[in-house]
Amino acid sequence: MIVMHQRAILPRESGPAAAIASTAPLIFLSPARGAEVISDKIIMLYPFHAFLVFSGLLILLAGMICARYLKGRRWWLKAHKTLGIAGAASTLSGIMVAVYASGGLSPPAGLHAYIGITVSFMVLFTPFMGFMQLKKRDMRLRAVHRWAGRITIALMIINVYLGWMIVQSF
Repeated sequence: MIVMHQRAILPRESGPAAAIASTAPLIFLSPARGAEVISDKIIMLYPFHAFLVFSGLLILLAGMICARYLKGRRWWLKAHKTLGIAGAASTLSGIMVAVYASGGLSPPAGLHAYIGITVSFMVLFTPFMGFMQLKKRDMRLRAVHRWAGRITIALMIINVYLGWMIVQSF
């Protein structure tokens, strides 16, 4: 992969032209994919995105462990709800950072982005189903909530791996 930065190939200038050159995007040239533009904003914000989403994954895992192994305690449901909402909030915050860094709601590029979109819907759907199954006391809703949680965590783990592969390509 050939990495070029427009700052490096432009002559030294002063004034407004230098200011424009300093905010130039990174251009990654790969024979398999053509030219890909990575803006400075993405490079600056991706650590925040990664931290928030990975923190959300860890918090959601703690909520799942709480529901799976601590049901004998009086406080397990309160802890499960709190961890689920906190994990969803952290994950959605990280996804909002990614949407902002990538320039808004432009068409997503790559499997990482598509799984991220799916995770954002699943992170909203899973707690909703959990609250619904508590109100309705329906075993089918409980099964949907459990499987939605498992699928959400599995997709997040896959997406963390894909995100790490993207970071390694820098």
